[in-house]
Amino acid sequence: MRKEIIHSLEREKKISQLAIDHLKDQLKSYEKKFRWSTIEFVDKFDNGSIGDDEAFFKWYALAQALKDWQTTKEALEEAIVS
Repeated sequence: MRKEIIHSLEREKKISQLAIDHLKDQLKSYEKKFRWSTIEFVDKFDNGSIGDDEAFFKWYALAQALKDWQTTKEALEEAIVS
């Protein structure tokens, strides 16, 4: 793979990590407020065992965004190694 492409992929990986860090910081405030880990919350949300508070939908969206960015970063890491 050309070094320019590798450089671009590495830059995108750094951007992914920044997004991941930012999302984790946002998730911490929900975890502190509701006293659940995000993993516990997502399980409760998916099972419908909690209410429909607006904050829960925001928290869920942040959790899904984190998952998406983590998947993107992993794909970039695989592409760089190949």
